[in-house]
Amino acid sequence: MKNIVKMAVGIIALCFSPFCMAQQSDCAVNSVLFQENEVPVFITIGQSNADGSAFADAGEDRRLAAWYDNPDTNPGLMKIWYRSCHIVNQTDGARWVFDGTTEDVAPGWLDLYYKNDNLNGKTMMNMIHGYGTWSAGAAGRRGMEGEFGMHFQQAFPDMELYIIKLGCSGSRIETWASSSDSHNWDYFYENLYKPAINDLLDRGKKPRLAGIWWMQGEGNGIDSKEHYLPLLKSLIEKCRTRLGFPDAHVYIGHIVKPGESVSNPKASVQYGQGVRDAQDAVVNPKDENFIPNVSVIDARESSFDKDNLHWGHVGINNIGRKIATEVISAGHRGDWATFCPSAFKRFAARQHTCTDDPGFAF
Repeated sequence: MKNIVKMAVGIIALCFSPFCMAQQSDCAVNSVLFQENEVPVFITIGQSNADGSAFADAGEDRRLAAWYDNPDTNPGLMKIWYRSCHIVNQTDGARWVFDGTTEDVAPGWLDLYYKNDNLNGKTMMNMIHGYGTWSAGAAGRRGMEGEFGMHFQQAFPDMELYIIKLGCSGSRIETWASSSDSHNWDYFYENLYKPAINDLLDRGKKPRLAGIWWMQGEGNGIDSKEHYLPLLKSLIEKCRTRLGFPDAHVYIGHIVKPGESVSNPKASVQYGQGVRDAQDAVVNPKDENFIPNVSVIDARESSFDKDNLHWGHVGINNIGRKIATEVISAGHRGDWATFCPSAFKRFAARQHTCTDDPGFAF
């Protein structure tokens, strides 16, 4: 970023994972400034509503294009790590991400945009069901990152932003959090997260995590709280232990109950009470399962598409504004998570899952 951004920090930020608690000298932070070489990183992971499955609305596209295509408003400082990929259904009902066509652009940072235009070097990385990020089927869908990025850049006009995103439509939490099927987590970590962070480090950047958005739950709609809750807790700890940000703030997309949506009372058709109960448990300070620095993003006012399952373009942009408000406020407080290099290097040196780690249990 061009200028040192002065942000007061009222407390010393400490690492909360078991691994980092033993290495306070490496992970403790006591600073009143964000350094000039520190850059915010934002992560999106989950299933289709995380990836962005909204059918494009012409009015919303015009509004966002007017900002993104104008160099007077968009300085081009926001990037998103792109990799050509697509989703393949498995025989057991799981959905996994795999590499896509080699005719697409090479993996790397593209300019953040409000839609997929990856062959021209800009994207919001969107795929839906069997379609890949390069396909015509994905090009007509929209996610929240365009709206989120516009508000972020308006709040921090001289600041870079780096987004790392992988949504797998229809995926269950198991393929992100369990030891029996961690395919999508492995793909995300090995093919997107690790190369993106290493690239920043190689260029002398010091990442600060502005947040993680986890939007998933419909794929586990039939499951109980007792099944979903341990997996959700494991995923949160997995993010904090393995990504190098032990103080990571996790924003959970609150799945909407039928009758709760302001504009679509029939949504959501794949709602699961067990998932919702698990989400509520980890953010309730009075619950024994409470996890600090986790919050839910309320989606009751976000309109759905006609399938009553996926947010529409107006709805997904409403989500983007809500997340941006939270992230911007945390940034002004100096609360973005600080990078813990030893935690990242420990897991980056390995391949795939690390079930033998004593500081993390599935």
